[in-house]
Amino acid sequence: MIRIYGFMALRPWFECVGGSNRKDTGHFKLIMGVACALFVSMLSLSAASSATLPEMMLAGDKQEPIAISSLKGDSEVLVLVFAASTCPITTLYWQRIKGAWYNYRDQGTRMVIVGGNSDDQPDAIRAKLKDLDLDLPVLWDNKHLVAKKLGLEHTPTVVVIGRDWQICYRGRIDDFWRDESRVKRRYLDEAISEALAGRKVTDHADAAFMGSFMR
Repeated sequence: MIRIYGFMALRPWFECVGGSNRKDTGHFKLIMGVACALFVSMLSLSAASSATLPEMMLAGDKQEPIAISSLKGDSEVLVLVFAASTCPITTLYWQRIKGAWYNYRDQGTRMVIVGGNSDDQPDAIRAKLKDLDLDLPVLWDNKHLVAKKLGLEHTPTVVVIGRDWQICYRGRIDDFWRDESRVKRRYLDEAISEALAGRKVTDHADAAFMGSFMR
């Protein structure tokens, strides 16, 4: 469903800026442009959260192509975690990623770490996972081709794929990256739980706007 309320939330801002400074058309156009970009991003997020995942390829240890469709196996839910060992935000999230995996690994869920940053290496990510005693496969998204097709721009970002290859959720892991003790909503855990139950996953309109830019 189109998120009209997201646009309506910006309406007072438009009226305030436009009404108080209509002569400054350049400034007004700039603000309108930024606001429209945010609105389009919200539409993209909503659409991606209900789309069917197309067939896409990641790279394995020897750069061999691996179809994402082969990763799910007989699991009900597949979680792709786009991460980077060189990303300071991802560093804050490794323990939370581990927590989510431990919570759902015995409940029909499979998780895969996806790297791809130009300043990163698969072995560096595996070293991080080893330190955490976290045994998860690491695949590579060359030139961020898969991330781009999914509309992803930041690390860490998670994609939850449920039954019938529906993209149930795409976005951030929780609502407070700086300090886990202050987290109120664990979006990833909620998405996995709802996907396993066959329910529509709650859409978090702000969930795409957090993390380090992929590079």
